[in-house]
Amino acid sequence: MRGDVSGLQAPRHAAAVQRHACALGYHYVYTIRPPRDAADAIGYALGIAAGLDVAAIVVYDLDQVDNQPARVCEDFDLETVCPATTWARVAGPASVETGAA
Repeated sequence: MRGDVSGLQAPRHAAAVQRHACALGYHYVYTIRPPRDAADAIGYALGIAAGLDVAAIVVYDLDQVDNQPARVCEDFDLETVCPATTWARVAGPASVETGAA
């Protein structure tokens, strides 16, 4: 939850994120609020999420991730409340089996 993005709507957005996560069946763990002076608020949040080993990150809207869902989807599924959308994690490269033809 980025205060610089949500402004005065931050409490309402945070509540909507928690409700949305629970409605989707996720075990809601934590609301990350990067410090206002964080040079990279998205990287800050992604680092914490990686440490918590979460499956998905739920945000109010794409403004929370600077309209860069691909950045989040390198390691996590991304869920947005508004509009309600799922952005799937990028699949890793498929392994290639070697052998005689």
